[in-house]
Amino acid sequence: MTTSRLTDDQQLAVSFEQPANLLVSAAAGSGKTTTLTERIVERLVRGRVAPSQLLVITFTELAAKDLKVKISARLRELR
Repeated sequence: MTTSRLTDDQQLAVSFEQPANLLVSAAAGSGKTTTLTERIVERLVRGRVAPSQLLVITFTELAAKDLKVKISARLRELR
């Protein structure tokens, strides 16, 4: 899986493995959706989490739909 387009901080969030929840909070346009997409996809692909174990909350329904589309597209890319 390639995550070379991520900043160091984004990569840290993607690879965060502590047994705790992770909150990604940042300004508009800073890459939150990309970071969450890569984190979710990485965890699914590596078998670290099952889809039924995920709880992803966004501020708007539009953001939720966007995230769902991006996760689905990224998983299709990796098949």
